Amino acid sequence: MVVMCVWDQIQFLVRSMEPGGEVATKRPKLSSDVSAGAGSEDRLSALPDDILVLILRHLPTTAAARTSVLSHRWRRIWTLLPELRFPSATDPHQIGHALQVHEAALRCLFVLTRDAGPDSVTAWLPVAARRLSGFLFFQNLERQRSAQERNEEEAAQRGAFEFPCLERATNVSLHLGFLGLAVPPAGVFARLTELCLSRVRFHAPGLLGDAVSSLRCPCLQKLTVRDARGLDNLAINSDSLRQVALSDLRGLRQLTIVAPALEDFNITHSFFHNQSQPVASISAPQLATLEWMDPYDPSSVHLGEMEHLQLLRPFFFLVYGHEGWTHNQSCLSLLRRFKFIERLILTLTYLRNMDYCHYVMEDMTMLPDITILHLNVLANGHAFGASAFHVLRMCSGIRRLVLALFAPTEVEAQTTCPPGCICCEQQNWETEPLLLNRLQEVEIIRLRGSEHEVTFVKQLFIWATALEKMTVTFDDSVTESVAKELSEVLRSFCRPEIHMEIHTYEDMIKMMYAPEDMHRLIAMLS
Repeated sequence: MVVMCVWDQIQFLVRSMEPGGEVATKRPKLSSDVSAGAGSEDRLSALPDDILVLILRHLPTTAAARTSVLSHRWRRIWTLLPELRFPSATDPHQIGHALQVHEAALRCLFVLTRDAGPDSVTAWLPVAARRLSGFLFFQNLERQRSAQERNEEEAAQRGAFEFPCLERATNVSLHLGFLGLAVPPAGVFARLTELCLSRVRFHAPGLLGDAVSSLRCPCLQKLTVRDARGLDNLAINSDSLRQVALSDLRGLRQLTIVAPALEDFNITHSFFHNQSQPVASISAPQLATLEWMDPYDPSSVHLGEMEHLQLLRPFFFLVYGHEGWTHNQSCLSLLRRFKFIERLILTLTYLRNMDYCHYVMEDMTMLPDITILHLNVLANGHAFGASAFHVLRMCSGIRRLVLALFAPTEVEAQTTCPPGCICCEQQNWETEPLLLNRLQEVEIIRLRGSEHEVTFVKQLFIWATALEKMTVTFDDSVTESVAKELSEVLRSFCRPEIHMEIHTYEDMIKMMYAPEDMHRLIAMLS
């Protein structure tokens, strides 16, 4: 029965590859009783190996391997596949055996497991290290655990597996579900250009920096480490790295990077979870993009010369804060570090409950000289006009403005602030003069149509006397009827010389994705 199922899949694939998607009517049918050798002529088996391999590439590896029982002709065809895919692996020894008998150069290995332990990974990963000469993707999905089961003691009891030296791999992406990972103390990843480590718990963490530095990763260009535990000190010295992204490295206390070719560096919420002062030294003279979304203290975080920097993204700024709260100093200190930046990404955040808070935007007294401003606003239903006006007043020479109006992800998040909220006390901005006579293009993303938002957009048309183009994309929560009404209101603000484009959320998805992917993606996001 299994053989017949696989054979049916092969016949279907062959039909789909032919003109019109169907087998020509004059061709003899493929045998329906392959295992017994009965039926009409088997012309499929007469095809060259490379054609049969092309057909089997459309099947999961376990299904492709089953074709070996069809006949002597098919016995080794699947072992010639350049890619092996195990999308629902339950038996790790089966993966190891497949790798051992595989004959061709292995350019891609895809493995997806569920709640695997260290022993199950070591059943196949060392074999893969000897065979792989391309891309490795491994994801270990976690089962749902209670908070008590997720504690450090339980994680330590699960143990760790040693990450073998993949001498010929070019791209490695490991999403481990917080499996313990021991970085090898020796060996050279001679061809590795990209490495991604996600949801990982490091054992002997000091070795990671050594493993990804030039002596052992001479070709590494892109490094991503996110959602990691047990990494308190990371020191990298690399002549080849061009992109580094570090996110949610809980427990990180010290970071050192010496990378003369580095162009793009992002660190997010890695020092944030520690109560101690962040300690970092970054030497990257060719850096073009710096996204430092973490605490920053110039007395302990040393950024070398960055004469080529074009994009800066500091930590978010709380518009209303408490007395003695020093959180915003990270954002302000980094802004003061640079005099000119072509593009600045600035995030203004409002707490949902602002009782006992006071307006602190006046603490922001200067911005670098910028050309493009990307202003993110997480308003939580509050009026944001005063804070956005304060920012624009300090960078009135910008030529392009992107205003992204983010909404909190929580279901219970408020859409309007309560009556008498202190955010309504700052209303003078609506009557104060502002001239944005160099602003030529404005893009507004995820507009929901609140009174606060519409008022601010109206003022933008007044301030931007040289505006040439305005693009507005509504939030996915805006219904078709509301979108139509809002469009009429926005167009009433527009001057004749301004080209205005208004898109719904689905319009944006259509522009970003192919038609065949659009409906599936909208369903996922809605």
